[in-house]
Amino acid sequence: MDPDPNQQNQMADPNQIRAKRLAKLAAASSSPSSSPTHVSPSTSSYSPGSTSPAITKPVGETAGVKPMDVDLPAKPTPKISTAASPAAPPTPTLASSAKGTPTSVASVLKGLQTFAGTENADWENRNIEIILQVTLQPETAAQQPSFALLSTLAEELEQENLPRRLEGKQLADRAISARLFLPMPEPQKPLFDYLVGCWRRCGEARRKVTIVLERTNGVTDAALVEKVKECGRARLEAVDAVRDLVVNYAGLVVMPGMAECYPQAESISSLGPALIAEKLLKPPDEAESEIPQEFLSEFIRRYENEDLDQFIGPIMNTVSAHMLKQSLTGDYQTSIRVLRQLITYKQVATVITQLPNWNPPNMPPKVMEVATILGRFFSRPTIFPDTDPTIANSFFASANPFGDASMTLDNQDIGSRNPGDVRSTQNSIRQMTGTIQTNLHEIIMTIVKCGPEQRESVLSYFAAAIKANMGRGKMQVDRREVSTDGFMHNLLCVLLRMCEPIMDSQFSKLHLIDPHYFKHPACRIDVSDVTRLFGDKEGADSYAASWLKEQGSLPATSFVSDVFFLTLAAHHYGIMSTIRYYQSYSKDLEELRKHVERMKAEKEGGSWGPQAPMYEAMLKRFQTQLDTGIAVRLCMETGLLDVEAINQTLRFYSLVMMWMLRTLLVAVGSVQHPAAQRGDPNVNWVAFARGDLQGLPFGSLPSGVPKLFGTLPEWILEDICEFFLFVCRFKPTVFERNPRDEFLTFSMCLLNNASYVKNPYLKSKLVEILFYFTIPLYRTPSGQTLGKLDGVFTTHPLAKEWLVSSLLKFYVDVEQTGMSSQFYDKFNIRYNISQIVKGVWNDPNHRVKIIQASGNTELFVKFVNLLMNDTTYLLDESLSKLTEIRNVQNEMADEATWNAMPQQQRQEREGFFRQCERQAQSYMSLGVETVHMLRYLTSDERIVEPFMAPSIVPRLAAMLDFNLDALVGPRCTELKVKNPEKYRFNPKNLLNELIDVYMHLSHRTEFVSGVAKDGRSYKKELFARASGILLKNGLKNQGEVDLLYRFVDKVEAEIQAEADEEEELGDVPDEFLDPLMYSLMEDPVILPTSKVTMDRATITSHLLSDQRDPINRMPLTIDMVIPDTEMKARILAWKQSRKQAKTTGAGPMDTS
Repeated sequence: MDPDPNQQNQMADPNQIRAKRLAKLAAASSSPSSSPTHVSPSTSSYSPGSTSPAITKPVGETAGVKPMDVDLPAKPTPKISTAASPAAPPTPTLASSAKGTPTSVASVLKGLQTFAGTENADWENRNIEIILQVTLQPETAAQQPSFALLSTLAEELEQENLPRRLEGKQLADRAISARLFLPMPEPQKPLFDYLVGCWRRCGEARRKVTIVLERTNGVTDAALVEKVKECGRARLEAVDAVRDLVVNYAGLVVMPGMAECYPQAESISSLGPALIAEKLLKPPDEAESEIPQEFLSEFIRRYENEDLDQFIGPIMNTVSAHMLKQSLTGDYQTSIRVLRQLITYKQVATVITQLPNWNPPNMPPKVMEVATILGRFFSRPTIFPDTDPTIANSFFASANPFGDASMTLDNQDIGSRNPGDVRSTQNSIRQMTGTIQTNLHEIIMTIVKCGPEQRESVLSYFAAAIKANMGRGKMQVDRREVSTDGFMHNLLCVLLRMCEPIMDSQFSKLHLIDPHYFKHPACRIDVSDVTRLFGDKEGADSYAASWLKEQGSLPATSFVSDVFFLTLAAHHYGIMSTIRYYQSYSKDLEELRKHVERMKAEKEGGSWGPQAPMYEAMLKRFQTQLDTGIAVRLCMETGLLDVEAINQTLRFYSLVMMWMLRTLLVAVGSVQHPAAQRGDPNVNWVAFARGDLQGLPFGSLPSGVPKLFGTLPEWILEDICEFFLFVCRFKPTVFERNPRDEFLTFSMCLLNNASYVKNPYLKSKLVEILFYFTIPLYRTPSGQTLGKLDGVFTTHPLAKEWLVSSLLKFYVDVEQTGMSSQFYDKFNIRYNISQIVKGVWNDPNHRVKIIQASGNTELFVKFVNLLMNDTTYLLDESLSKLTEIRNVQNEMADEATWNAMPQQQRQEREGFFRQCERQAQSYMSLGVETVHMLRYLTSDERIVEPFMAPSIVPRLAAMLDFNLDALVGPRCTELKVKNPEKYRFNPKNLLNELIDVYMHLSHRTEFVSGVAKDGRSYKKELFARASGILLKNGLKNQGEVDLLYRFVDKVEAEIQAEADEEEELGDVPDEFLDPLMYSLMEDPVILPTSKVTMDRATITSHLLSDQRDPINRMPLTIDMVIPDTEMKARILAWKQSRKQAKTTGAGPMDTS
């Protein structure tokens, strides 16, 4: 069979091809004179795991044999098919005994004798013909149409005086080369496929020889057995030599720079090694058929020491390009399967990390996802919709976006979707993404385990990805300039799985995490411009520089520390940024939903008028946007609210909290780092996490914040708090199966040492989390609540010891936060504190702690003062907002006048109405809670004393009287609004609690006097009206009302006594009057900077809220004031003289 002469111009010069091939195979081979028959028996057994002999030269270059030339035929030959057909004669089988033949002794002996009696040269010639599907004999080619006639090679052998027989490795090499330059029966079929077929036939030949060798077992003819084994070894070596050649040529026909030299279609040769990738990317069975795993192993072993990167580069580019086209709805599994298959070879994993597109420098975040190998695998298979906008509609499309029926799932609007279907879809997707992340983790760990260089490549890539996405840590993120949520989420999940070994419940690896990591020169996280827990950038930089100078040479960072801090940063720049976006997106979506509902109401009310068609189109558009937005939100919730992922992050943050506290202990010298031995010998971290301090100094830390702790990035604490708050708001049931002891230990240690955290808002977040623990997890249809998490407050040792005192101190401290919004922020913070205190009020241990705290007069009086301030402001604001709401409701009730308003004016009034509603709800909730706190605090006689302080009791009485007047006085009709429960306004309960405070303090003469002195709001008849309301509604019984009346009688008697005294004293000289309150001073003091004399009670009350001199605004504390003994003596003398004058009728005393 001769090649087609028309192909002559398409082929390169064989000598040129051979020169290239020689350069590729010139690494060291057997000597030129070697042949398969001379191979040592020790190497005769071929193992897929062994390294194939290196092939360096084609056999045509051996001594005495000139290079092989391929003569082009003069005329075309018919196309030959390698496929078997019924008409074709059967292909001869390889010379051996096949399985299934009779196994009698006679037949076995006959087969062995035949095998041994066949000359190795004849056996080798025939089997090479079968393996390569070639022949040197025209008659064989005529009988076997699938065999290609190598006529040129036959002529060359004749010229070299060699027989026409394919014997030995050299001639096998020449035969393969000659066959590759003949046209294939199927021109579009790659030469690579032909060579894989040859490799398979080598395996079949080897198998049959092995069967013959196995049949020698039990044969008694020792000479025959030895002869069979000798032949078998030689023949196995011959097959293995051909097999090695086949693998060699399989690389050459796809190698860049070589593939185009062979006569194959341009579409095939241009692919180069990508042809291998395309085959691997086929379905598993088909891929195994075209590139068997064992062949791939031999191929990689053959080229592992030379040119492997030329294959792996294009292969990986093709595989990752395939992944780039996928999404969660596509064929992402195939790309992952192929990558996993390839990196099982250490050589491949090593080459991959050395490729130019593994981790290019200075890569923009968006480009990093699509241009790097791992970027494509991490970014595409994800549920987050910013990776693929079509995902939301693919999984959560709505059949009726314009329907009126609206369903909810986990208290979230899901439109007309079926909740069961949504839940099922989310669960299925979570299983899919969990499997993807597990596969990605296994890929990464396989590379990491290849060696230190590969491990460093992986860590460097992760660090680069995090550094490129530092923009995600900002409050305002340009999402076009950063990586997608899906990429960052998969990155985080892989890192979390890498942290599994150090996240054990015993904290046994805690000591391996370096507390000095952020100062280490090899730190992989950039913290140069971040806010610190305590201190500024200059102080942190100075401390780091001095520390480095002290240390001298430092060991490299450990793998444990690298992974821990990369995971920490991946949370900060990954999921925490996604959570902020999700919450903002959900808020905007809720506003859109309310707008749609308002438009529907307007449509039903007929207020659109002639512009109805335009508004109808707008409504449809908004409904479509709302439905699409719900689908996007469901996608994000699928990823963010995955219970398994949440549990994993909670476990990680438990480790982070213990690490932060250990860092603090290292800073104060209570724990040594590095540990002197395995672990920290003086600390049982499990017991510590449960609240056992074991003598550690968290109750008596130094007043100055240690630099090691104070220079930690603030975002670590903030991320812990924000994640816990996110779980509390959206998935609180997770905490049912997650212990909260680590968080209680962490929060108590920080709140008890509040000065160690400079930012008050971080401490407020700790308090807010504790507040969420007081909220029931479930509510039955009947309204019954179940599943509170606050039981830990009564069992955790540190909560029992420090919770109350820390909260009361923070209640006072939060008055001044240093932020412009501090006035309003403090109300929400104090509301959270009041809820926690209310939750523990009935616990005997915590009640004792509150009583003990009240003994700290300075602190508790400040606390009570602020409680008064808040109650006064909040109730006043909430009641005024109710008045505004009532006015707008009355306007709306007059439909004729309301509809006659210009549309813009009506919209402005509606906006004002909604604003008043929001404010009324907020202020009323906060105000009612402060009144409730007053009520239960004053119910215990042991806590009442601070309320009777001269600086407190007049203001307490005035606040109670003012609000009593608002609820039952002439203005009470202004508070009658529609649906008062909407604004959390229950006037009867509020009135009842105010009256309870009066009754709790009614036996104290200080309080009676304070009420009597309130000339602005106190009215006797208000108590009578309040008593009637409470009796009528069953909120008070007659005995309680009688007690209230007796209190009023005391107040009236005190009023009369004070009136008599005022009449007795007459006009008070101005110099005896307090400059602020214009009342007669009882205990005058001199303010040190302004030199003004003021009553002690007045300045004490002022300083409770403002630590400045009210006259000149200079700093001032109560211990700085100077008693004005002279003025006090003059006032006493004047009072005495007035009383004497009243008795004797003499004139007033001269006070000049």
